[in-house]
Amino acid sequence: MDNLEEIRKEISAINDEMLALFVKRMELSAQVAAYKKANGLPTLDRKREEAILQKVADNTTDEFRQFALEFFRNMMDLSKEYQETLR
Repeated sequence: MDNLEEIRKEISAINDEMLALFVKRMELSAQVAAYKKANGLPTLDRKREEAILQKVADNTTDEFRQFALEFFRNMMDLSKEYQETLR
């Protein structure tokens, strides 16, 4: 891909897909929040977060690992923040 506009077009398509997946993930987070509230569970599940981050680390190349981990940490932080607003 030598054409900058073509590269940007592909990035825009990926952004659209990522946004749709993010919205779906946040909707599922609302369901998680409702379950946790009904069952007296805390928002934070440290073991689950650690398992997710380990899987990300295991499935990402050295080149992108730190960025992928930061991306997932941020996404999980947003999810927890949203869950807290629903409790």
